[in-house]
Amino acid sequence: MHRPRPERGLDPSYTTIIHTDNRSQPLVVRQAKVLGRLHAPRIDGGALICENARIICDGDLRVSTIIGYGTIIVQGETTCTELDFVGDIRCAGQVRCCGTARVAGMLQAEGGLVACTLDMIGVLSAPRLVANGSAIIDTLGDGLWAHRTLPCRDSHSMIRSIEAHQVEARRLHCDQINAKCIVLKDASDVRTVPLEAHLTVDEGSRIRFFERHDGHLLAAGRMIPTAIQPFHCQARACPVRR
Repeated sequence: MHRPRPERGLDPSYTTIIHTDNRSQPLVVRQAKVLGRLHAPRIDGGALICENARIICDGDLRVSTIIGYGTIIVQGETTCTELDFVGDIRCAGQVRCCGTARVAGMLQAEGGLVACTLDMIGVLSAPRLVANGSAIIDTLGDGLWAHRTLPCRDSHSMIRSIEAHQVEARRLHCDQINAKCIVLKDASDVRTVPLEAHLTVDEGSRIRFFERHDGHLLAAGRMIPTAIQPFHCQARACPVRR
């Protein structure tokens, strides 16, 4: 057991995992720092602190906190209360975060993403995104970290439907957004948004239809953006951006 200075309010005592490849027994940890490869059929417990980690979970990953950087591959569902990760997350099921999900890199959630709020910097792929508060999807930019970590950094985020209170997105392709406040930039393309939504859309982005309460669609044509008070975007202050 190591007892360094506590990290971000976490318990100062934790288990260090350098290499574990046990595919027969589920892994249950109170708090673990993963420094290398971790492969398990299922992972349950408290906090996962990742430092250049490669975590492969053949089933569900259910922990309180996921923080750090590396690669996480989950064949089941991912459930946590806090997600603060830099790198690549690929989940065959749903990703559910009861608090704020902060991801810089790539996030693929084949079963959808549910979070209280989302701060995404990079590329997000999911059939459905649900956020109780704001959902921010920003781009990585052209920094050295982006070039080395995310080869497809210029790709669009692909999400079929988004439901949130506020949505601010860059380079987004989406079928439907249901939100009260919507900001679209950098060649975003959205098929439908609510007719009553407050909108800000730059010249390179497009909305195809407005949806009324009765479900009837109105062609957007050449829309004139409505000026709104922009809400704070924490993503712009991220150190990995240019």
